[in-house]
Amino acid sequence: MELGTVSELVNTRSVIKHIRKHNKDMVQGAGIGCDYSLANFVAASEGVAATPYIAWVKALNNLAVSQSQISGVRIVMLLPESVTEENIKLYMKEFNELADEADIQILGGHTQIGKVYNYASFVVTAYGISDKKSIKKVSEGDKIVMLGLAGIMGTDIIARKKTEELSSRFAKSYIERAYFDKSEYNIKDKADKLLEVLGEDVLYMHDVSQGGIYGALWQLGVRIKHGINIKHAEIPIRQETVEICNYFDINPYLLDGTGALLAVIRDDGIEENDLEKRLSESGIVARVIGTVTGDNNKSVILGAQDAPETRFLSPVKGDEVYKIIDMI
Repeated sequence: MELGTVSELVNTRSVIKHIRKHNKDMVQGAGIGCDYSLANFVAASEGVAATPYIAWVKALNNLAVSQSQISGVRIVMLLPESVTEENIKLYMKEFNELADEADIQILGGHTQIGKVYNYASFVVTAYGISDKKSIKKVSEGDKIVMLGLAGIMGTDIIARKKTEELSSRFAKSYIERAYFDKSEYNIKDKADKLLEVLGEDVLYMHDVSQGGIYGALWQLGVRIKHGINIKHAEIPIRQETVEICNYFDINPYLLDGTGALLAVIRDDGIEENDLEKRLSESGIVARVIGTVTGDNNKSVILGAQDAPETRFLSPVKGDEVYKIIDMI
């Protein structure tokens, strides 16, 4: 099977459909396009990665779109035999620094060393409290908004790990422009600002992660049970991301986009230009990239306005980043 998160087909067929409902207080179960669960107003989400920070931020991003107030996190560390106690102390030092910075309580967890682990893997489970169901009724004509840039995390990781190889094509200064500060992976500020600007007109939010912006858009369509029509040219992306992906012959729109946020907003919630202006004043790149349709097609319009080409999105199958590096 492909590296990374299992494909949507496998996830749906062999994992999600086998989860039974035992808790009558379950409000919302996790699934495609919804990476958290909500039971009796207690939300939970997870992040899994080969580094503490990436696992941390993926868990918190999943919780951020649930509009929950975080209560704390649990940490599981699965470590290879080669790990030392000093390594473990350094891992916990990083987790504690993250917790101190965000004033988040570490509730506990589990640390295990095993022969089956080839490298360190971290699982962060974030818990929060929410007083509402965070997915509202979506209708044809509602707008799809993207906050942030496509391929942030994938670009950053590839640029840093493949700097020497990329130096054969690009100047070092150009490669360094593809580095992102790790704070840009976090979407909470984007979600909070969007809710501040639009309030109840925010109908649904979904964080972009593995599978990139195209993968997240597919999941969005699945979750809202509507078709979507996306203008490819409106998706914000850095030229450095495009050039680096071209060098490695991978698709930047299928590249891990942790740090970007998708939202569906009510059609008459706010004028498009006003929304983009008000968010940009807070330093957030924002674009209205498409609309909700009345069919089930998940389409992207490419090409020039006078010669458009329609393509259709498909379920997520891994991530382009794994074609270049083994793990994140």
